[in-house]
Formats: sequence, structure tokens, C-alpha cells
Amino acid sequence: MLPLSSSYRPLALSTNAEPTMTCRIRLVTFDAYLTLFKPTGSVSLQYAEEAVKHGVQVTKAAISQNFGVEFNNQLQRYPLYGHQVGKTTRTWWEELIYATYIGAGVSKQVLDPVYDKVFDALFIRFATAEGYTVFPEVRETLIQLRQKGYKMGVLSNSDETVVSVLEGLGLAQYFDFILPSCMVGYDKPDKRMYEKALQEAGVRPEEALHVGDDLET
Repeated sequence: MLPLSSSYRPLALSTNAEPTMTCRIRLVTFDAYLTLFKPTGSVSLQYAEEAVKHGVQVTKAAISQNFGVEFNNQLQRYPLYGHQVGKTTRTWWEELIYATYIGAGVSKQVLDPVYDKVFDALFIRFATAEGYTVFPEVRETLIQLRQKGYKMGVLSNSDETVVSVLEGLGLAQYFDFILPSCMVGYDKPDKRMYEKALQEAGVRPEEALHVGDDLET
């Protein structure tokens, strides 16, 4: 969720949480993926099924085995989804998904003629609300936090499509700001990501809480 040096403190996804008497909490920030929403079904299975629709035979297991490796490789080559070197988000993902299929054993001769169609379908799905489901407790939690007067924001190690996903899921309306790391220029747990949120909200570190699914970010 947060670096140990941060002044933020974790908050369970519960509207029963109340500020302490010594410090009034004014800002609650959230991670996005696996905190506010999750993929609708298995991502690896959807990659495999989309390929099969276009005559490319590949298994879910092969995709699962290779996607994480290729994702980390792509992040190392082009951090922050390539924005700092002029790459578009679409190109960044296009390269990653292509490498995932090749690593999963699909030959270029089979993949190349249909890859544009496969990639377009996957990119549209996962860059919009189509590919995701809101966790059941999230909407009511956000409504109650808003009613209690908290400022709220999203801090996500992601590309800018997180904004359109949140809009499509009907969640963007609850937030005062949404900060994808590719636009801020830093990934969590870099403290500058959190400092940007404090600046956006106009609050001090001790007045903020962060909710996430990872102790590191």
C-alpha cells in the first residue's frame, strides 16, 4: 500500500473507520486495480480465447506463464508505459501482448496476419469498463465517505486508461482527482507520487489515508 517512510496510514475498506481525536483525516486515496475493481474473468483465458477466434492456437497456461515475464521486461525497457520516451500507451501494450503470444509458443507466421484484430479487441476490452467488475462493497463505501465530507483520489501505477475505466464503471464521479503514474512521472512507492496527491487535495501528510491491496504501494 505505502512505503514505510510515508506519513499516510492504511484504512480498511470500511465506513466504520473514524478519524482519531488527535488528527482529523481529510483525504482518502485508493489504489485502482484489485482495490476498486478487478478483471471480469481470467485475463489469460481471454487472451487465449481471443487468439483462438482468429485461428491462433494457444493455451491459457502458456499465456499465464509468459505474460508476467514479458510485462516486467517491458516495464524495465520502458518504465511508466513508455511515456517518457515518447511511446504511446497503445504501442506499449501492443509490443507487450505480441511478445506474450510469441513467448507462449505462437509462431510469427501464424500471428502476424491476424495480430492487429486480436490486439484491437483486447486493448478496447481492457482499456474500458468492458473488462472489469467493481468489488461489491466499493460503491457504497465511496458514497458514505463522500457524504462524510472526505476528499478522495486515486493513485494508480498504471497508464492513463485507468481514467476511462473508472468513468465507464461509474466510479470517477466520487473522486476529486485520478493520478495514473504514467502522467505523474513516478510509480508508487516513490514518495513523490503521494506528495502529488497531498498537493492536489491541499492537505498535510498526517491528514491522509491510503487504501490498497499491496503493502509496498
